[in-house]
Amino acid sequence: MKILTSALPRSTRLLPSGCWFTLLVLGCVAGLEVAGRHAANDAHDGFAAFALLAVGAAVAVRHRREPLAWVQRLAGWARRLGATAAAFRYDHGFDLRGTPPFPRRTPPLVWTVLAAMGLWAALAGLAWAVFPTGWRVVGTYGSYVAYLVGLLLLWAALLACTFVGVFVPVTVIDRWLKGWVGETDRRGAELAAVVGYAVLVSAVAWVIPPTAVLGVCAAVALGAAVAYVRPGGDSAAILWRAGTGSPVFALPLHRVIALVVGLAAVVMFNVLLTACGGRLTGASDEAMPVTALLGAMAAWLVPGLVLVGLYWLVTALRTDPARRTRPTVAVTGGDRADQRAAAGRLRLWSCRARHGSRDGATVGVELVQPERSEATEFDPRWPLKVSLSDLAGDVVRERLVRRDEIQLRRQFFRGLGKLFRRASAFKGPGGGGFWFAPHWWFIECLGREDSDGAEEAAPPLVGPPYSRVLPVRCRQHLHAVLRATRVDMFFVEDGVDHRKLEKVIRVLLELYDVHGGRRAAEELHFRGLPKVRVMIHDYEPGNPFRSDVYPEPKFDDLSRVRVLHVFRDRGGHEELIEPPFDFSFTPAPVGLVG
Repeated sequence: MKILTSALPRSTRLLPSGCWFTLLVLGCVAGLEVAGRHAANDAHDGFAAFALLAVGAAVAVRHRREPLAWVQRLAGWARRLGATAAAFRYDHGFDLRGTPPFPRRTPPLVWTVLAAMGLWAALAGLAWAVFPTGWRVVGTYGSYVAYLVGLLLLWAALLACTFVGVFVPVTVIDRWLKGWVGETDRRGAELAAVVGYAVLVSAVAWVIPPTAVLGVCAAVALGAAVAYVRPGGDSAAILWRAGTGSPVFALPLHRVIALVVGLAAVVMFNVLLTACGGRLTGASDEAMPVTALLGAMAAWLVPGLVLVGLYWLVTALRTDPARRTRPTVAVTGGDRADQRAAAGRLRLWSCRARHGSRDGATVGVELVQPERSEATEFDPRWPLKVSLSDLAGDVVRERLVRRDEIQLRRQFFRGLGKLFRRASAFKGPGGGGFWFAPHWWFIECLGREDSDGAEEAAPPLVGPPYSRVLPVRCRQHLHAVLRATRVDMFFVEDGVDHRKLEKVIRVLLELYDVHGGRRAAEELHFRGLPKVRVMIHDYEPGNPFRSDVYPEPKFDDLSRVRVLHVFRDRGGHEELIEPPFDFSFTPAPVGLVG
């Protein structure tokens, strides 16, 4: 026995360290290949897939404790593959200026991905045409382990689609409930909504084949293609380039959204076609019942996602600051016939007419007799007293337009104070500032940027959303003013409160009124404002902001934005200078006369 035990360690040293474990892994894989030949359906494949995952977890734990040579070689191949894939990475940034325009072009990688999606759909359709009972026969007569890897990826994609399909509609329902019941406890209603929606989708998926859902995916992809080819207006764009020194191209933001939606629809179409092609053709799904059930569940969650997407699209179009909404004029006084005549005249002026008292956001007129009219008064009282004959000229129209602008600006300054008062709680101890741009629909609220070295960094987006504090028409008017004066964003340093920022914006409004929106804002227009220093910089590729006195906000090198910086006035270099001491009132000792 002693001879045997002494010889055993020397025999194990004949193999390298970790070889026994590698042989065990190979044995498990070979066992899965053999067992897979006797599996009846994908329910059995699921148990085999979990076993394969257990083997992978064991390899990861063993490699972490004692590195395995073959795992290191695989990791090296993966790193080299990742380095090769990095060649398809693009530098990107935002273009909020738009002039002069960059050449428009879509990255070639997008067309490569679309071609790959088309090949995937063709292979999935061919597989179901050749094997009507299920394409798991490929694993039976080929590599069963490779089939398990593909099955796991497909199930993961279906589960992700199911999670997103339940989470997104429930989030919208929760937002509606918050608007209806306020801040009260609504967990019971949320649970009922989740369970009810899941039960409804499950019942539909069990009875109705998902053929119509694939048609919905195809329709969404077609709609995205139509939106892609539409010409864009005064909108932002994404700048991209293949690498340093390469030419810069622009891709309008509406095309970016169309590409994302279209690719998502194509991917969903391919996943559903791969998972439940048997139910689409009416063939039996006895070979892959689990995959077909998961596919049907994910498929019938798609209509809910499409409805939510349409709801968001309509909401975004209604609240887009780039569009122009007609003002509303409240008409009071006079009889019904006079009010109808006044409403017809107001509609010719591109105004909405409303009968009844006005609110704080509505311009009002009161119909009176001609002798009581105040249409030409220098400082009239509002609602403006006018007669029907006054509405025949343009004097009242100009006054209504100006009054509407004044009220919109008052609303804006009230909302500006609320925004910065609530956002002041997010200021970090190391200093920094806020990015302020309420005239872009894709910027939801204030952006926070802390200075380098700040220990407690604030979140990048802070404060209430613009849509909750600023009315839609208020943001639309601000969009017209800022686009005319060529200001794309504000950077407001800590220490500059909303009152000082209000004075800066009033200068922009005055510049817009005086020059009719035909002159861009320059730094000289803001000279004389107390306690602030306004600096305007055109961020563009190769032209970052540099200052030895004022903080430098971080910005993408490839972005092109004209930013109006509002800093605390440092008085040159902000050096502390001791005031001179006046010796004229200092008592001096008087000599004693002996």
